[in-house]
Amino acid sequence: MEHIRVSQLKTRVSLVVCVIDASTSKTPLGNTTTVYLEGTRSKAISKSNGSYIFNDLPPGDYRLMVSSEYYFPEQSLITVGTDNFIEIVQLKPLPSYPFSQGVGLIRAMLKDAAGAPIMDAKLQARIVTEECARARIMMDQADKGALEVTLGSFTGTIAAGDTYILRGRGAKPAEEHIRIVEVLEYQKRFRLERKLTKAYTRGSLLLPVQETRSTERGEAVIAFRGNRIQAFQTELIITYGKDRSELTKEVLVSEGTTTNLGVIRLT
Repeated sequence: MEHIRVSQLKTRVSLVVCVIDASTSKTPLGNTTTVYLEGTRSKAISKSNGSYIFNDLPPGDYRLMVSSEYYFPEQSLITVGTDNFIEIVQLKPLPSYPFSQGVGLIRAMLKDAAGAPIMDAKLQARIVTEECARARIMMDQADKGALEVTLGSFTGTIAAGDTYILRGRGAKPAEEHIRIVEVLEYQKRFRLERKLTKAYTRGSLLLPVQETRSTERGEAVIAFRGNRIQAFQTELIITYGKDRSELTKEVLVSEGTTTNLGVIRLT
């Protein structure tokens, strides 16, 4: 009688990469998203929810590369250990992205003093109109050093990867940048990327922040979605050059329209 030996191979999930459209907080448009790690032959297993899984990676440092048709390519250095590691990648839309109707846009062309386009300038637009707060702190106090917050009074949804200005209440409110890295309890509890550096009381606001960069032609676009009022004020900060110079502009944005700033000369 012939004996048949059956072996079971167990795989270990080493890395989960969640790829999100920064404009919609949903899976990226199209079917061209590519996720890979430099220095390994391990290939990602794609899931319908926009996540990519790497199995059985040796512990160590890797460079994660993500690209997709309508978005800027992204790369980051990550460290994989023996436990499951989750990396959230928000893809920022290119100027050619097919934005939906109702989205408020800021467009600009960045050039230097000689008229040459400025590539890879960083653009950050913060909504400063408090009526556009995406949510509010609902705990009695979010203490300094906290890594979790409880939120309520939502306008739209909050997703992992979103960035906000957390602004306190009062005549001289404290504020800081926060980034959501995990939804612990749907539309209630959220984990932050970094510990809070200040304390915030109930009612403190989360004001949306959108970030992008300029193309090789100097083009840039920033999109805003799901705000409570038709028109709102934003603060646009452009960081550029080797010395990381900054230019700040106040820009009024209206939903469903494009605010075109034209050519911005950065000297």
